[in-house]
Amino acid sequence: MIRSAGIAVVLLASLSGLAGCTDNQGVNAGTGALVGAAVGNQVGSGSGKTAATLAGAAVGAQVGAMQPTTRMCNYRNTQTGQTYQAAC
Repeated sequence: MIRSAGIAVVLLASLSGLAGCTDNQGVNAGTGALVGAAVGNQVGSGSGKTAATLAGAAVGAQVGAMQPTTRMCNYRNTQTGQTYQAAC
């Protein structure tokens, strides 16, 4: 059990790094679901392994989708002609 908990901690830590590596929330959610499923699979045992895997995937997808995007877009003010950057 301690080994599974250690693996779970490492996988959860990697989730925070992997999930926010793109500006696409769908990709972030998919990455989060994969890492979450892996964590759930390591934590679950016996007949509850499938439920733990599915729960981990659901939580991972939610965490991945909520990662902030850092994409910046260029906008132009049509009245003044000035350009500026803001989050998309």
